Amino acid sequence: MYRISELAQKVGLSRSTLLYYEKLGLISAKRQSNGYRCYTDKDVQRVKLLQQLQAGGLTLKECQACLKAQIDRELLLHRLN
Repeated sequence: MYRISELAQKVGLSRSTLLYYEKLGLISAKRQSNGYRCYTDKDVQRVKLLQQLQAGGLTLKECQACLKAQIDRELLLHRLN
């Protein structure tokens, strides 16, 4: 389990970027009894996938559609090539 600062360090993103991703519904944190956000290894992998998709030229909206398996396959292939 990772706190947001630990996740940020692990994936090389800022805390504010991760909070923005959470606001968009791209990632979601569990809350501990003290109110702290808590992320899992699955969240780490999801953020890394988002980084790869963005590096391939996808927008956050397209990344979101891709994660929900709602993006057009041809569009995805075109954007990543």
